[in-house]
Amino acid sequence: FDIDLWLTLFSAIIAILVFSAATQGFWLVKTKWWETLILLLIAFSMFRPGFWWDKIYPATINEPASEFLTQVAKAEEGSFISFSVKGDTIEQQGVSKTVSLQIPAGTSSVEEKLLVMGLMLKPEMVDGSLIVDGVSFGSAAEMSGISYDWEITGVSLPSDRPPKELVFIPALLVLFIVGWLQRQRRREQGEELALAS
Repeated sequence: FDIDLWLTLFSAIIAILVFSAATQGFWLVKTKWWETLILLLIAFSMFRPGFWWDKIYPATINEPASEFLTQVAKAEEGSFISFSVKGDTIEQQGVSKTVSLQIPAGTSSVEEKLLVMGLMLKPEMVDGSLIVDGVSFGSAAEMSGISYDWEITGVSLPSDRPPKELVFIPALLVLFIVGWLQRQRRREQGEELALAS
């Protein structure tokens, strides 16, 4: 029983149905303009709960460069480590970006991991940054754009946050309220038709 799979299927079905109601302008009764807008937001929230969740809980936290080697040591083979670097290109243009390198299989020590990734670092830190002493030709580090004498300025770690699927709860609650309002309107319209006949 895969809960993630069932949640994905459930949210996709609800999102499709709600989106259809919003675009057709009719659910239980003809939708008002603000109901259409709310239904579109609900459909979007069911499709992309991570969009709202990232606003509340950032996906990553940034740690100083001093944590880089510790995180490389802890990282399991096959996983990725993301870190920020800055330096100058051959054209002397300043570059600052975040790169992600995969921890190679069959490596255990920090030195071995860095060597296979193609990174050689100076042993000492300079102003809170690690300095790249060399990059192996054709390595993952070179292909990511890192060059000699660049600085590793920080490391990005996944944040410990609640599951994004919690967004479904308020989305479904608002959907229930819209449905209740439309049901009330449908009942009133039915009573008016009964009186008219």
